[in-house]
Amino acid sequence: MQYIPNLTDKEIEQNHQYFAQRISLYKSKGLDFLKSRRFILKKAGPLGGNILEIGTGTGHTTLVMAGTGYEFSSIDKDKEVLKTAALNLAYQDLLSRVKFYIMDGMSLTFADHSFENVVIVNLFHHIDVMDKLLYQADRVLRPDGKFILADFNERGMKIVESIHRREGRIHENSGIHKDYVYSYFQKLRYEIKAYEDKFHWALIIKKII
Repeated sequence: MQYIPNLTDKEIEQNHQYFAQRISLYKSKGLDFLKSRRFILKKAGPLGGNILEIGTGTGHTTLVMAGTGYEFSSIDKDKEVLKTAALNLAYQDLLSRVKFYIMDGMSLTFADHSFENVVIVNLFHHIDVMDKLLYQADRVLRPDGKFILADFNERGMKIVESIHRREGRIHENSGIHKDYVYSYFQKLRYEIKAYEDKFHWALIIKKII
């Protein structure tokens, strides 16, 4: 189901103040969310054709991609985080570049080979049954399409978990590492390039059929 946000100016401003505070908090620990996303997209190179982002979250990757000039679809099963992402985009006048859907990445409703690029960033550590997600992502990606896959490395995860603990929360972590994702697509004989910055690993994968 497509999600069409209904936002007020007050909500947009209040959300931006909170969003900016969160970014500053993580920056104070050395983790720059937006800089990491730019690193990942730079390694991916130009994304030609249509794009699907799986796992919108609060919109860090969404914001960077839209700010780069891409127009794309983004899905998340949580309506509230979609609204947060929409608020972040609206503050930057980028909302028109993204079409949101309330959808579970484990059961995508898009047809086979619908997209030329699939982007998944910082979702893997939330997933316990990884093969379902990877199967669905592969199903909707066209032959010769490109995966942009990334998540926190051990150093990045430690920072995130420490901030959550300080706030009295637990940050879920399934323990899925890039090696599992790499192995999955290696068995399919796809072309894989691996990268890492201080806080993230990234896999740029070409689907070769």
